[in-house]
Amino acid sequence: MRAPGFRPAVALRYPGDDRNQRIFRRALGIRSMRFFVVGQDGPARSALLRHCKRAADLEVIGEAEFGTAAIQATRALRPDVLLLNSELPDMSGFDVLRAVRSEPGPLGIIVTPRTDHAVTAFAEGAFDYLIDPVSSHRFDQAIARARQRLDSIGSGASAQPRRRPLPFIGPFDASRCAQPQFLVGEHRHRLYPLELSKIDYIESDGNYVTIRSGGAEYLSRDSLKRLSVALSDRGFVRIGRSLLVNIAAVSYVEVAGHGSYAFTLTCGACLHSGLTYRDGILRVLPLTQRGGHRAD
Repeated sequence: MRAPGFRPAVALRYPGDDRNQRIFRRALGIRSMRFFVVGQDGPARSALLRHCKRAADLEVIGEAEFGTAAIQATRALRPDVLLLNSELPDMSGFDVLRAVRSEPGPLGIIVTPRTDHAVTAFAEGAFDYLIDPVSSHRFDQAIARARQRLDSIGSGASAQPRRRPLPFIGPFDASRCAQPQFLVGEHRHRLYPLELSKIDYIESDGNYVTIRSGGAEYLSRDSLKRLSVALSDRGFVRIGRSLLVNIAAVSYVEVAGHGSYAFTLTCGACLHSGLTYRDGILRVLPLTQRGGHRAD
């Protein structure tokens, strides 16, 4: 729909001029896409910002280096698109995508140096992914796809109300993250949705976690720290630095001495807890001996 008095044949036809392109889109009543850029401060983020500045219909409304700040800012500013690196100082870009997943929510574009992150990116709800270093051609493709998706949504993501930036963004509140109904694990190059009730335990494995369920092992790009918070209300308790156990899968518990316990699971596995996690365990499992005294 053309704006009244608009004459495309005589004015504002300078495709190489960003300023005129923006005027052109405003005259047509097309608003810019609102981007929020997340990544460690340095050459990589600077390169993304240069790509954004080159695009005619894109407005960068904020930047963040840490995932926690990005989550709070996304909820406050409601951007159309979240352009974020897969690796952040305090969490992964996939953690951020999970935390801000909502309806309607921003389109997530993951930037990663690893081609094998594509499966994980789409499994976590990313709209697109870019291989770092990002080429101009590939960036333009992603922007065009994002614009097409936002236009098709219409009254959804593109109709999100604009909000003024807040003067202060408080600490990340993990309790506000949506609780998962299942986890996605990779086994022999296939992705499987895993019901929480059927998971025995989860073990950290470098930048991944290994999910043990039904005698099989599944790999997931996730952190035990995030999962221990997200699954705390679903019957999971952290018993060690690298172990998160489903209480429903525990057959019995034995005192191992020095404030630690030995958990024997229905699958036959025996896991030992760490001393520093004793109080957290006792809050979930009131382990007592005869006479009502806690086991020590």
